Amino acid sequence: MNEDLLLEIGTEEIPAGYLLLALEQLKELAKSLLEEEMIVHKTIQTFGTPRRLALYVQGVALHQQDLVTEVMGPPKHVSFDAEGKHTQAAIGFARAQGVKVEDLQTKQTSKGDYILAVKTLQGKETKEVLVTLLPKIITSLIFPKSMYWQSKNLYFARPIRWILALLGEAKIEFELGKIKSDNHTFGHRFLSKQPIKINHPAEYEEKLRENYCLVNQVKRQEMIMEAINSYCQKNGCLAPETEELLNEVVYLVEYPYLIVGSFDKEYLQLPKEVLVAAMREHQRYFHTTDKEGRFLPDFLIIANTNPEADSIRNQAAHTINTIREGNERVLRARLADASFFFVQDKKIPLEARVEQEKDRVWQEDVGTIYEKTQRVVKLAEFISSKIAKELIPKAVRAALLCKADLSTEMVGEFPKLQGIMGYYYATADGEDEDVAKAIRQHYLPTSADGVLPETLVSAIVSLADKIDSIVACFSVGLIPTGSQDPYALRRQAQGIINILSAGFLKIPSTPSIPPLSLQELVDYSLNLLAEKAKRKRETVSDEVLNFLSQRLQNTLINGLGSGIYSHSGLVTTDQALSLLAVGGDDITDVWQRALAYSEFAKTNEFEPVSITFKRVMNILKPEDRSQKSEVKQELLVDEAEKTLYALCLRLKEELDSHLVKKDYSTYLSTLTQFRQPIDNFFDKVMVMAEDKNLRENRLALLDNIAGLFLKIARF
Repeated sequence: MNEDLLLEIGTEEIPAGYLLLALEQLKELAKSLLEEEMIVHKTIQTFGTPRRLALYVQGVALHQQDLVTEVMGPPKHVSFDAEGKHTQAAIGFARAQGVKVEDLQTKQTSKGDYILAVKTLQGKETKEVLVTLLPKIITSLIFPKSMYWQSKNLYFARPIRWILALLGEAKIEFELGKIKSDNHTFGHRFLSKQPIKINHPAEYEEKLRENYCLVNQVKRQEMIMEAINSYCQKNGCLAPETEELLNEVVYLVEYPYLIVGSFDKEYLQLPKEVLVAAMREHQRYFHTTDKEGRFLPDFLIIANTNPEADSIRNQAAHTINTIREGNERVLRARLADASFFFVQDKKIPLEARVEQEKDRVWQEDVGTIYEKTQRVVKLAEFISSKIAKELIPKAVRAALLCKADLSTEMVGEFPKLQGIMGYYYATADGEDEDVAKAIRQHYLPTSADGVLPETLVSAIVSLADKIDSIVACFSVGLIPTGSQDPYALRRQAQGIINILSAGFLKIPSTPSIPPLSLQELVDYSLNLLAEKAKRKRETVSDEVLNFLSQRLQNTLINGLGSGIYSHSGLVTTDQALSLLAVGGDDITDVWQRALAYSEFAKTNEFEPVSITFKRVMNILKPEDRSQKSEVKQELLVDEAEKTLYALCLRLKEELDSHLVKKDYSTYLSTLTQFRQPIDNFFDKVMVMAEDKNLRENRLALLDNIAGLFLKIARF
């Protein structure tokens, strides 16, 4: 026998951003705890609205599974006498385990035959188990921020107002805080006032729908999209880029209803990003455009209502108009402010705003935005001098102005527009287009696999800004931990790796960055921070380079995830570690080696060559490698070592040529020629000879060969 299980946690309105994570947790907790309690079940679903989290489990067994345990006893030869009767050892074991002696079994093991007590623990009724299991599920949910209201021992995202718990028609009765579980729930806060009795989980969704609550978030999302698409088809318009907003709005309403609002056409002169920020970021509206992408003065509101509800049917038109006019009034005020800010901000050139950065603290121990800007300017000049000297003037200009828009009224009102507004104001000031674009794009990428800067100038300023942030924070001890990264240093480090790797990840519309030394970049940044640093320079340098190396390693292995520029990984974890063990300073070079190495790893030669390399490295101690001794030809006495040395001399010039051209594929295939001579050397030559001169000369020969392998990877 089995039944469906329903748990609903009714609350005050939970923030939309909390719900998706909470529903995932709810499902995993239920699955884990039911399995732990040996309660057989079928599918698990979770539902969420602003006022509730619900768990629906189909096919729950009404009893726990019986628990069968085996307890090993004494050996068989100790448990039976010569006549085959149980000895006192067996009788005592049976008594201790609470089983009859005649029920003992024999089991063969690798150590011989032993007697065994098999015990069956009868499972409890599921209903009895759920009395303690369901409260455990509720109190185990974790939110970004929780609160307590009745008791300091009961935390939740928002105050819990009711709990519904049913197994089939049976109530699961328990108490959490001062809330007693029952079989009642509530519908829409304004359209359905009375408690709703749920007799069986199967009627849960339908009864709530009848009371203007679509508890299933997937159905709410479908309803929202259907309404938006229907409106757009009728009016020949589009509601672009709706996915992210849709995923939020679906958790803001219990019964979605589309209302169309409008604003004055004069506001269409504002930058489109300002319109989007005012509508989407602040008010959660869907903006509309024509089919050519031009913004329209109409916006879509997803209201939490239903004009067909009995409680408002007679005044539905008035209610809808009130909602529309209220939202239009709010948006009108925001757009009026934005329009005023846009006009006023343009009266002060960006260059004049640089001085205002002196009054804005970037980080207490590191200094002001102005100080950061000056460092970014010098870093941009340094990077340009290494990869594109002709871009120094543009890169320096863009770096000087890149933070200037932080003091504008528009960015003060819409912080997410930093950089974007700098672009518009720079354009209005008559700045070069490359400079303006770099101001806009220097924050990119804004996520681990987000859009990258489109121009080399933009990439240079982005790199300068990010490396300064990382080195500055590490210099004063602000290092990311498992749960803390307030300055988004991991994202910025990944941004550096992605920008420098763009050419090898074949990311469209992004520049390919010439070789750039990370060590030189970090060292230069440390020079600029010498007066601010609170930690040893060498320590900070090592930590920052390791921090960047970890991001590079992850990119080599996993690619760029599932974002807009997704790219699969190139090498395995072992291969990535092998590549980075011999150097990760030049990311361009790492990728070139990785491409060749990953292909070589697929050949039949890879494993034998790796084994050969290991034989060489296993006999070399660190001190042998650090001496860099020259091979003395007169001390080569065995034919095998003479042959190996001659091959080393012959191939070194060829390998150096491949190295200069970065033809790593040919380099690797050439290394395979060492395999047989090295194996022959180890078979016929005593490396660790008693004669010190012979021993050191042979180790020097192996060290020279190891050095050739280590130009690519630590095989």
